[in-house]
Amino acid sequence: MHDPDACKGLLFIGDPHVSASPPGHRLDDYRQTVLGKLAFCLDLARERRLLPVILGDLFHVPRDNPNELLVDLMDLFRPARPWVLVGNHDKYQARYTRDVSLAVLEAAGVVRLLSEPGEAASLTMGGRKVLLGASPDWTPLPKRVDRDDHDFVVWIAHHNLQFPDYEAGRIALTEIPGVDLVVNGHIHTPKPPQRRGATLWLNPGSLVRISRSTVTRTVRPGVTLWWAESGELERVEVPFRPFHEVFPALEDDGAGEAWEMDESLFIRGLENLALRKTTEGVGLKAFLEANLNSDDPVDQIIWDLYKEVMDRVREE
Repeated sequence: MHDPDACKGLLFIGDPHVSASPPGHRLDDYRQTVLGKLAFCLDLARERRLLPVILGDLFHVPRDNPNELLVDLMDLFRPARPWVLVGNHDKYQARYTRDVSLAVLEAAGVVRLLSEPGEAASLTMGGRKVLLGASPDWTPLPKRVDRDDHDFVVWIAHHNLQFPDYEAGRIALTEIPGVDLVVNGHIHTPKPPQRRGATLWLNPGSLVRISRSTVTRTVRPGVTLWWAESGELERVEVPFRPFHEVFPALEDDGAGEAWEMDESLFIRGLENLALRKTTEGVGLKAFLEANLNSDDPVDQIIWDLYKEVMDRVREE
């Protein structure tokens, strides 16, 4: 949808982490998966007449993404021109510069970029006047906002906020006079909405699952819809595959039963490790520790070979 003023509300998409190779411990065709999820979101936005807003970290790595991937994103984004907040993964050496991949999409005119803090747009949606503001990664949240004649003030952010059960939170959730809703990216796990005075704080969670953990195993990725006429929120799940089809097995499934990892998954995990070693620095040792069984004779041989190779490297 080209005209934001023709929309009925906003569709918030958390941290897609688009990448040509699988991040974290994912074993699937990640590129196809994440592009499919984004396509689902944009189709949903078009059908429901909502303006799509990406809450930061569109990319998993800021630079050196394949040109083909950038062209795919241009084709995908051109009809809708979503708003995109700058996240920490979108910047190189903590700065948003013209040599990052997101800047290419901005120059192509297929996204509406939110790279500076402050009021971004005054929109008419669902018969209501809405002020959209932004606080990209490492920029301050407002202390108060002058509403003027706006019916709603919606602020988007990409910060370590102190949501419940998030130990890395640095910024307290407080009422921001003049702001009705703050929607945050960066924190990948969805959090229940938190109200502080007249301000509601929301963290929809990432569009994808990157980390391999017992917490991630229970996450059901989704997006949040906000309707301007009523100010109500609606969560919609995006299509996703079962955890065990996407990640190597965990040692325990949470019910006391060990998961088994077949040979093909192990080999795919090693292949993915080789693909991402230059961009993420994921160590072979960490992969082997997570996936080898010390009681298995074959696994022990693999581990001994690893130690032998590493000893030779140190000697050299």
